[in-house]
Amino acid sequence: MNTPEAASVIIDRNYEFFSALDIIATFLGVSIILVLAYVRRRRNKEKEYYKYYIPALLFKMTFVLANCLFYIIVYKVGGDSIGYWDGAVKLNNLFWKDPFLYFQELFNGAELRSVHINFDASTGYPDGNIYRESESFFISKIASFFTFFTFKGYILMSIIFSFITTNASMRLFELVKSYKLHSDWHLALAIFFIPSLSFWCGGISKDTVIFVSLCFFLHNLYQILSLHKRSNWKNWLALLLCMYVILQVRSFMLVVLIVPLLFAYTTRLVKKFKHRRFERNFVRFFFYSVGIVAVFIFFQTSVADSFLTEAAVINQDMTTNTTYGTNRYSLGEIDYSPIGMVMAMPASIMAGIYKPFIWEALNVSLFLNGIESLVLLFFTARFIFSPKLRSRIARIRKQEFLVYAFFFVLILAY
Repeated sequence: MNTPEAASVIIDRNYEFFSALDIIATFLGVSIILVLAYVRRRRNKEKEYYKYYIPALLFKMTFVLANCLFYIIVYKVGGDSIGYWDGAVKLNNLFWKDPFLYFQELFNGAELRSVHINFDASTGYPDGNIYRESESFFISKIASFFTFFTFKGYILMSIIFSFITTNASMRLFELVKSYKLHSDWHLALAIFFIPSLSFWCGGISKDTVIFVSLCFFLHNLYQILSLHKRSNWKNWLALLLCMYVILQVRSFMLVVLIVPLLFAYTTRLVKKFKHRRFERNFVRFFFYSVGIVAVFIFFQTSVADSFLTEAAVINQDMTTNTTYGTNRYSLGEIDYSPIGMVMAMPASIMAGIYKPFIWEALNVSLFLNGIESLVLLFFTARFIFSPKLRSRIARIRKQEFLVYAFFFVLILAY
């Protein structure tokens, strides 16, 4: 007879993904999503750029479906995505057993949670690797809301996530389009039609939740900060909700989102003094000095200590853990002091933006990333070695959103 301790580590991986109920529910769910997409497209037919909306949705759904089959067939129902879904299903079972316990599980902090308190053999036990990490189980909590109208289906739930991601991407598209910096086609290509982004960041995952939160965060933030539009309480509510989700899943992303605002705001102020050289240079000097001082102060805090500790653990894991096979790389030995972290910056940013290189992506799961890395390297070289380099840099410096995007990419990659 299994004890609770033994039962908690026995994870049922004999899932049924292609039952008649799952297939019918998925077909009906996809039909409803396509109808909703068509209605939204019709409501916005006067906006020419909405011609990309349904193709973007179909593109995203196709790659998310491929991701589902990849985890089911290649990984033999392993991987975090199925683990998040499994936790959501166990939470759904808990709701039907006792709704009070379900909401208790949703809102209790990590220090109050134990898999043995609310779960039992009738509900099933969530994957211990997911449950023990509060950030991961938070994804299961979000996904559990969708189990009530997906018949607990993994593929249908993943496709619903892809629908939400496409709508979030449209918000980002509209935000960037408002600055009139790119053609609609180039913008659509960058936001909607990147294969690896759709494959890895469209289904049930932390990356999907963070991406959706990021898109809505930026959309509502710029609504609030805009000089030409009036914000309302909905923008503030959405902004706070996005911040809460980001804090729960990947708290460091708030640093990545907020720090570039300092540089973007500097660009906005500089525009006001474009004909007054002294004031313009003073503003730049003042805000960049504030940024540098803030970084050094940050490295003296306990938050920075936790970030550095986590970075050291991850780097060591990627160096020594053989379970990743060849799907890993390391920056080597790093001195995790402020000076050491600055010295590691070039290699970190290079790896964060461009890896895996095409010769490092010789397997199914990373092949798309390798091709995209090659294309990105080509466009970077084309930008750097262009005779118009100086004018292009000047254009970036004058546009607050491009400044924001530039520093966002650097900080995130690092």
